[in-house]
Amino acid sequence: MTISEFKFEDKSLDWRLEQFPLSKLTLLVGASGVGKTQILRALMALKQIAGGSSINGISWRIEFKTLSNQNYIWEGEFENKGIEIFIDIDDDEDDNKKNKPRIIYEKLFLDNEIVIDRNEDKILFLGQPTIKLSQQQSIIHLLKEEEKINPAYDGIRKLDFADHSNSANAGQGFRFSFLNAKSLSKKFNTIERIQESELETPLKLFFVQKADKKVFVTIKQRFADIFPQIEDIKIAPLETKEKEMPDLLKDYPFIQIKEKGVQHWISQNRISSGMFRTLMQLSELYLCSEGTVFLIDEFENSLGINCINEITNDILASKRKLQFVLTSHHPYIIDAIGYNNWKLVTRNAGVIKTHNIDKFNIGKSKHSAFMQLIQLDEYQTGQEQ
Repeated sequence: MTISEFKFEDKSLDWRLEQFPLSKLTLLVGASGVGKTQILRALMALKQIAGGSSINGISWRIEFKTLSNQNYIWEGEFENKGIEIFIDIDDDEDDNKKNKPRIIYEKLFLDNEIVIDRNEDKILFLGQPTIKLSQQQSIIHLLKEEEKINPAYDGIRKLDFADHSNSANAGQGFRFSFLNAKSLSKKFNTIERIQESELETPLKLFFVQKADKKVFVTIKQRFADIFPQIEDIKIAPLETKEKEMPDLLKDYPFIQIKEKGVQHWISQNRISSGMFRTLMQLSELYLCSEGTVFLIDEFENSLGINCINEITNDILASKRKLQFVLTSHHPYIIDAIGYNNWKLVTRNAGVIKTHNIDKFNIGKSKHSAFMQLIQLDEYQTGQEQ
């Protein structure tokens, strides 16, 4: 999907994000603490709601277009039960559901036609009342199989908070339900199936090296462009004595790299965090599903300057149907992305606003846009003047 506009409020925490437009690439810039990360988390809250979660005290409105050019507006609000901690307790499920925040209202529009019109008393689907449904879960979740709702559900579920800063550790990146690689290889035997799967990126790499060698070689070559010392990459079980590894892990595929002039392969847990994160972000550009919306907080974290340049360039050059919402303080990223894609974020008390950069006359000077940006009072103080 592609998000065109978004607004959000959390009444339990007394803050709100005023409505703002997004483009294919949106870079949120501003002082620390103004709410850039909160914006990304607010978007991810919608994915949780579509997945069936009840979130206390929030309201939202999002406009987006699906891959098949269906235009949706989805809005709603959960009741505010104050600052509380809600814990799912399996032993007392009915009582627990009663304690969760209820939905006060919810609406879904498809190409200006109202599909869902819900309040605390009734639910109308295409103008007709439905049977009694959970008051704590979104209709997007409850009726996700319906023809006019499913594209909206699928779109919202493509929100992806990308973070690989800690994922190089052994065992991470592979779910422990993954026990039979050979049988799963038959299922994920095309690039399309791999991209549309919900597999984690390391597993997608494992399958694509067999299913589509051309794509795998492209990823490998781009990685070698960034790190010229790399000779090869493979995703395979570690070559080690059985007694050194639990039976559960001995057939697991791990990412391994080989450096020029070095005899032994470097296993996943010994790859540097910056190198591993670069490989993951690079791989995601090729192996995610079409319509993915990447949310990347502090894009430069754990990346060396060579990685920042190359990954930024790959994002800018991507021809796939992807959307990116990034935050960054790094001058190269901010300058490279271009000021037309910036949104300057400010915060006054609990109100977060985003501003188009042209209102500040950025770009109308011989100085770099970044240098003009950091001299703005709004950037330095985080408050709208």
